[in-house]
Amino acid sequence: MEGERLDEDQIALVLRRATELDNQSPAGQPGLDLVLLEEAAVEAGLSRESVRRAVAELRAGTLSRDTVPARRARLGPTSLTVARCVPGPVREVDDILRRFLAKEQFHLRRDFGASSVWTRRQDVGARVRIQYDKSIHRRLVLRDAEQVEIAVVDEPGGAGMVMVKLAVDVKPLRRAHRLAVGKGAGFGLAAASLGVALFGMPEAVVVVPAVTASGVAIGHRVGVSRFRSSVGDVEMALEGFLDGIERRPR
Repeated sequence: MEGERLDEDQIALVLRRATELDNQSPAGQPGLDLVLLEEAAVEAGLSRESVRRAVAELRAGTLSRDTVPARRARLGPTSLTVARCVPGPVREVDDILRRFLAKEQFHLRRDFGASSVWTRRQDVGARVRIQYDKSIHRRLVLRDAEQVEIAVVDEPGGAGMVMVKLAVDVKPLRRAHRLAVGKGAGFGLAAASLGVALFGMPEAVVVVPAVTASGVAIGHRVGVSRFRSSVGDVEMALEGFLDGIERRPR
């Protein structure tokens, strides 16, 4: 870490994250390089390992300047991020991630060195493979995702550990919500039509909007539940993938 420097915002993020890892209260100092930052944090009662882990998370992009996120969308987050420190080296772990994404029918879109962006392949072979998996096979973890960002960086300290981050755009999973709302609205309209037949006018002026709105509300609740369940399934699968990297033979 010698010679590298962090700005004040990055220092605050590292100290706060190291504090979270140590479950203590933060104590920040402005304008320090990484060596002095580590020493200052240790003197403040934080563990050296937590500071190094927090720096690795910062480099991997799992910490941001708005660490306390803005209010989430009503359906939930539009991006799912999983991160973990695993045994290195960086090149080996990065190769495992790239082979995983290629198998998931993604191709490299942008390569920034420590991080890269991958998007869904759109060729006929990939589309057939994904549709087959959705209908029958169901072995692809990211079958509904369109974009994934990965990052792999060394954890400071020379312990041979690397920080891995996978950020998946889960907006495509919201299709289930839209379908459920549409079905709910259709059910509401059908029920409202029945109400018109039974009550006639002017009762229908009250019945139709109320029943239709009820159908939409039910569809919304069902859609939200399906969306969150799908995101949870993806998160669990990615955590299992990281388990495999962490426990791989070395």
